[in-house]
Amino acid sequence: MSWPRLVDLIAVAAVAVVVLLPSGSLVAKPALVGDKIELDRVAALEDARFTDPTNVDKALALADAYLRADHPDWSLATTSSFAGVVDHRVQLARATAFAERLQAKESVAAAAQATADCDREGPTKCDTAARVRIGVVAAPMQALVNAGIDPLRDPKAARAAVAGVLHATRGGDLLKDKAREDKKSKAPKK
Repeated sequence: MSWPRLVDLIAVAAVAVVVLLPSGSLVAKPALVGDKIELDRVAALEDARFTDPTNVDKALALADAYLRADHPDWSLATTSSFAGVVDHRVQLARATAFAERLQAKESVAAAAQATADCDREGPTKCDTAARVRIGVVAAPMQALVNAGIDPLRDPKAARAAVAGVLHATRGGDLLKDKAREDKKSKAPKK
């Protein structure tokens, strides 16, 4: 075989490789999208969490930022090391993240733990507003669990069930029994 033929054969093979190979399907996208100021805030919270990984307040601030950025899975990962801590705020963040992921059973369990932690902490650390926030997350998810609705399989029924609970809810209805009793016992008598 002569050199010119060999060069032609290599050129044809190179062109065939370029033409026949599929194009790359990997498209790089930023994991977190938002305004520069919000991204800077998340970066600062991540730095603070990295410098003090045992601080619950810093973890909760970062988890909240992830929830606002529509990353509930990141919020769960951030709070996972504090899941056993008696702090209603941790369990509320976890319940909210589970609700965002449409995991009703897990959300209800985390909300129940938040209520139990609230009872242990007392009214100074867990006031009525915190209990209402827990109820706002727990009530719609409990409706889904009670009705046996999987939001991923039947989103219309889930939407109707959640809307029915939220539209018929008043703040007093969201308080658990112990908080309601405490509120009644502290009310001035007529």
